[in-house]
Amino acid sequence: MSTSDVITSAALRLFYRQGFHATGVEQLSQEAGVTKKTLYRHFSSKEDLVEAALELRHNEFLAKVRAVVDAVPAAKRPLAYLDFIASWVQEPGFYGCAFINASAEYASLSLPPHRLARQHKQALQAYLEDMYAQAGCSNPRLAAMQLLLIGEGLIVSCQVNGACPDLIKAARDMVVLLSPQMAAEPAVKVHPSN
Repeated sequence: MSTSDVITSAALRLFYRQGFHATGVEQLSQEAGVTKKTLYRHFSSKEDLVEAALELRHNEFLAKVRAVVDAVPAAKRPLAYLDFIASWVQEPGFYGCAFINASAEYASLSLPPHRLARQHKQALQAYLEDMYAQAGCSNPRLAAMQLLLIGEGLIVSCQVNGACPDLIKAARDMVVLLSPQMAAEPAVKVHPSN
């Protein structure tokens, strides 16, 4: 792993756990095991590091989603996606969605972290739309928007309230209602690490 990758991974862990603005450069360099001079040699500013960390998170998160969801038959993938989210929100190190958090801390739509958050959600919706198209859904775009909204709602609700079984059940019930051909049992049992 390159020094740049080590710094980016360490920054992502800190930003995710305690927030972007609350994390200082001194703490970032300590977490990465490098001097501030080395950190600035690889990233000209903290904002550049925020962007790199969000890009890393985007790639890692989509890879995890694909690994779980693509492993089940096409008709069960919507529920597999929700089960992935349900498993993730129950992990001890769950601090919400890094992209929702970034868009809250960088509220202006034009700021790079907010733009990266929007791009992440658009890529996720495109993946879900393709997933529904492969399953033979008559309106994959609408179905993907609905599933994305259910998943996002579950993420935020669990971030605010903790991972409540009733919230997870309600979200699963909505997905089953929207896709009646799916079985109600969990499509997968996963515990993705973040």
